[in-house]
Amino acid sequence: MAPVKRILIFIQGIIMTAENDKTRIASIKNKNAVLKESKLHLIGKYLAKRYLIEELIGEGGMGYIYRARDTYLNTNSNQDDIVAIKVLHPELADSEDALLLLKDETIKTRSLSHPNIVKVFSASSSDNYHFVVMEWIEGETLEQLIKRNKPSGLSQKRAKPILNQLIDALTYAHTKGIVHSDLKPSNIILDSQGNLKILDFGIAKTNLHEDKYAAPDNNELPNSNGYTPTYASPEQLNGDKSSAKDDIFAFGCIAFELLTSKHPYNRVAANQVAKETSVKKPSNCSLSVWLKLKKCLSLDAAMRPKSLLEVRSELNNNRTSLVIHAACYTLLLGAAGYQFLSQSDKQQLIEANYQNSLAKVEQLETWMNWPSDGLPQRLNEIPPQYQVLKEGLLAVHQSKVVEKFTKQVDDLPRTAINTRAYEDAIDIYDEAKKIYPDSETVNNKLESLLTERQSILSDLSYRLDVLLSQSRYDESGDNNIHSLVSQLKIIDASYSYVPNQEHINNFKLAVLTSIENEDFVTQKTLLDVGELVFSNTSELEPLVTALRKKESAMVALAEYKRKTSEGKTVSYPGDDAKIFYQEKLERFNTQLASVSDYKQLMEFDESFSKEAEIFPESFEPILLIKDQIATTYISMASSLMKQKMYRTAERLVERSEEIRKSLENTI
Repeated sequence: MAPVKRILIFIQGIIMTAENDKTRIASIKNKNAVLKESKLHLIGKYLAKRYLIEELIGEGGMGYIYRARDTYLNTNSNQDDIVAIKVLHPELADSEDALLLLKDETIKTRSLSHPNIVKVFSASSSDNYHFVVMEWIEGETLEQLIKRNKPSGLSQKRAKPILNQLIDALTYAHTKGIVHSDLKPSNIILDSQGNLKILDFGIAKTNLHEDKYAAPDNNELPNSNGYTPTYASPEQLNGDKSSAKDDIFAFGCIAFELLTSKHPYNRVAANQVAKETSVKKPSNCSLSVWLKLKKCLSLDAAMRPKSLLEVRSELNNNRTSLVIHAACYTLLLGAAGYQFLSQSDKQQLIEANYQNSLAKVEQLETWMNWPSDGLPQRLNEIPPQYQVLKEGLLAVHQSKVVEKFTKQVDDLPRTAINTRAYEDAIDIYDEAKKIYPDSETVNNKLESLLTERQSILSDLSYRLDVLLSQSRYDESGDNNIHSLVSQLKIIDASYSYVPNQEHINNFKLAVLTSIENEDFVTQKTLLDVGELVFSNTSELEPLVTALRKKESAMVALAEYKRKTSEGKTVSYPGDDAKIFYQEKLERFNTQLASVSDYKQLMEFDESFSKEAEIFPESFEPILLIKDQIATTYISMASSLMKQKMYRTAERLVERSEEIRKSLENTI
């Protein structure tokens, strides 16, 4: 391994080269060029009476980058007191906006406390110089590592710890709501211990793409939007709002370069790459890992993983299960009782008694003159000791009060199926019965209403019986199972339809047949019917539960089938297909594992190929099984060679090569 070069890690002060959009670390030759431009005026000086400037390292869009020594640390080590300092360009020193941006970047980066992200210590001002103090790291960039390993690239084993650290850092930043937006090999450092550090989170994006205060040097900036086109996603190049999927695309490009020493799209900007362009699998990358990395490289953001943890899981072949702990809290409530006591004077003046008697008479006359409107509701205003008066008022106004209840029923709005609102009407007449329990008018109207409702329920139930008896589960129009059940609930919310044994047997047969035929459209229809009609049928509960577990997969596959039948181009719902066809896929793997000779293998290959025709060629589980079949052919061919069965072995090798070629053309 070549000697590890010392370079300075800094947050934004990097020198960009226009022709290859990569970070250029200032070498001795670069430093001499800077000398000619008289930019070394701070060397040998102190900033904030603390930082001794020792060497100019480079220049970035906002300022100069220096190696400095923190004299406050006063250590004997040659490294512990070394820091990197970015000093704002003099022409930006008086810009309040530039200063605010510098401080904002510092605060943002300091919020990212992660071992794989370069630390920013502080932002300060001294003698009209505005600067940021950062961590100093010794190591080499991934760009240099990639160049050293041309043309073959790193093995997957060597790339694994690098990619793991990169994923950890990016995942951490994304959970904080921060997107890097300019991730590239020259922004990533490996120190001498193999520890990875990401630079330039100071220009990480939350809602902003453009550094509007950057010095206008076209030869040193990645582009006007603050990102490097070679590693930017298509949507980023098109000016869309930045998201974690931009970093995921850049990660895919970097991972591909580590494994191949080549850019996946030949360094062409992603929004200029033809959509049908396919990236070939690196020879040193396992198929399972490549299937995940390939998604990261998708030109369609929707096809990229939601999180890089998916890639990390496959890279380490370790499915991490997330355990959720629940906490229970007990709220102790106390109730305080209050007791109110009242006292009356023992002696009452005769005059007061007289006035009280007059007031009572006046109150009685007022109650007796109440009109019938709202009378039942107002009766609570009369004290309990006047119960006879209440009954008298109700008797006097009975006909008008009952007439009011009847009008309330008649004025109820019709239901969605243009029937009476029976539930509300019954509630109104029940209220009337509480007031006039012996009223013949109220009882007759309520009885008539209940009879009318039962007649409608019987008719709907009969129509539902017919559909279930004839297994017409996907009936269209208004006369379908879903519509009939909905109408039953509208007529009587408490009504529970009870299917008979014939209905149960028919439904069970239909479900088993649809499962055997792997008919996801019919299974979704049957699940809906099961939820509506058979939810309380214990005999069918296991079947309905089994369908329910695959409901989202059924919906996705049915939607895919519908759109493709309409001629639309849509992505195959692979994750949903894995759920729906889980048993089939497990059966394939079990059968393949049980193959003991080449004849069984050829028989399995033939039957598998026919059954797999329902899947797209790029379906991941099918690709993996094909890969295993090809591997098994080679293994058995080797055994046959030892038995001197050369012709048969040759046939097996040819079939293996045929499968491999098909896989290469697919992925």
